[in-house]
Amino acid sequence: RLINGSHLCAGRLEILQIKKWVSVCDAAFDQQDAEVVCRELDCGAPVQVLGEDAFGKGDAQMWTREIQCRGDESHFVFCPTSNSSNTHCSHDNAVGVICSGYTDLRLVNSSDSCSGRVERQYFNKWGTVCDACWDMRAASVLCRQLNCGIAVSVVGSDWFGEGSGEIWADVFDCDGNETKLSECSVSSWSRAECSHRRDVGVVCSGSSLAVHDGLVRLSGERQCEGELEVSIHQVWRRVLLDSWSLTESSVVCRQLGCGSVLNFSGSSSSSPEHSHECVTGFQCSGSEAHLGNCSSPQTLNCSSTQQLSITCL
Repeated sequence: RLINGSHLCAGRLEILQIKKWVSVCDAAFDQQDAEVVCRELDCGAPVQVLGEDAFGKGDAQMWTREIQCRGDESHFVFCPTSNSSNTHCSHDNAVGVICSGYTDLRLVNSSDSCSGRVERQYFNKWGTVCDACWDMRAASVLCRQLNCGIAVSVVGSDWFGEGSGEIWADVFDCDGNETKLSECSVSSWSRAECSHRRDVGVVCSGSSLAVHDGLVRLSGERQCEGELEVSIHQVWRRVLLDSWSLTESSVVCRQLGCGSVLNFSGSSSSSPEHSHECVTGFQCSGSEAHLGNCSSPQTLNCSSTQQLSITCL
């Protein structure tokens, strides 16, 4: 069990040993052991392992033998332990564990399981995710975790509807390369900012929706800046600068989960595979959740006209 924490999935670790609860020494405990603890308690993945009596000293006896979990065991009792004891263990270094509490993820209210409204399970309750807390990096990790390829778009509630019940407003700070969301660091967000009107959805490349017109991506090294590419008739095309404005830019930044627009400019660089397919003529009011809601553009051959780069905040 985990005790003295702020919720059921955080606290000082105690193990039931012959009808007595014993504390565990931080010298005998590592991340792989924490994986098993969090899994057995149905608490998701470990976020942090803390020593030096972070959750109080307690008055239980100390478990001083080294625990040697591989990390994939379903229960702590299946982990091997060493025969030798660590004589330096005391209540001053009882180990504490913080688990994510998030146990499952899904995309719902779509035609397939690789697109939809993002929902997370927390302590056996399903809830939606606020768009204020979500970006393409988190979406990329989610798609990878669900075996759905890469993230193509972050969309608002107009695509997959509003959820009901809980809204989980924690922010996942991902760099985009993680294999699952539990590997990203988590920070909190004011729940007052969130409502079901702001429930976020994701379209992954493994979804049938990924071929729909109006999906966007930026080809830069960072998630929220680069040359704009739009999917039209299942082909990624560059956008010409000549008919573009801040209004359309704001829609793209919103669609990507990248905040508001900082600026846009012309770019003369063009990779060969896009050299003959460009689009122009998007017209947005600025309130659209994605570029596919704006007036349809023309497709034309790319010329020497500058192509578009966008930087979002």
